[in-house]
Amino acid sequence: MAYTASKVNRDEAEATAGRVLLVDDQPELRRLMRRGLIKAGYVVVEAWNGQVAVELAQQLRFDVVISDVHMPDMSGVELLEALQELDPDLPVVLTSGSSGGAVALQTARLSAFAYLEKPVPLETIRSTAHSAVELRRARGAARDRFEPHASVERLRIPPPPDDDVG
Repeated sequence: MAYTASKVNRDEAEATAGRVLLVDDQPELRRLMRRGLIKAGYVVVEAWNGQVAVELAQQLRFDVVISDVHMPDMSGVELLEALQELDPDLPVVLTSGSSGGAVALQTARLSAFAYLEKPVPLETIRSTAHSAVELRRARGAARDRFEPHASVERLRIPPPPDDDVG
């Protein structure tokens, strides 16, 4: 069952670990990962396919996305590309049951945060999510530090053109 936006907003105040978008077409795997992440303090929003995940990412802010690579409508790699267009700083962790080196190479090129082969131990999911959330928060803090300087730059009035009269 996927959380609604109102349920996520109520739960967000209770969670300090971060907000995870969990994407997998296999409900039993989503349930296992969801339970492990919730126990670690995360708010977990589920999507059963890539299209739903993109729609959720357009509506809500996530700290990390954990997605299966092999899904019927949109692969995890295609989802990664779509999410990077929406939010280049959003860490995406890809998981797969097949040990294809080509997939790992392709995800590295697309700059996935991590690539994990299934079955993934819950502790690995938790620690990877923790590292991704820390990266997301560090990037946000850096942006907040430097953004005021960028806005001052935008407000500068250009000098008047030189007068050639004279």
